[in-house]
Amino acid sequence: MTTLTQTWGYTCSFCSKVTSAINNFFTSIHKAILVSRQIEVNMKLARMLKHEYPGMTEQQILSELNYKTIQRSYDAR
Repeated sequence: MTTLTQTWGYTCSFCSKVTSAINNFFTSIHKAILVSRQIEVNMKLARMLKHEYPGMTEQQILSELNYKTIQRSYDAR
């Protein structure tokens, strides 16, 4: 009985680690897809926001939006 319990404990630990690794992989893929879609939208928004930021170029606005997107997505874990 003790051998079975120890083996089951190791097996469950291994399965838990594999499941966790797979879950982390798909979570990171999901987050990357969300960030890439947001960056694509930021490109369209930068054109629309030129009148809101008269002293900035479209590229500067885009850079600021992308920085905020990445900061909110990856730093707020």
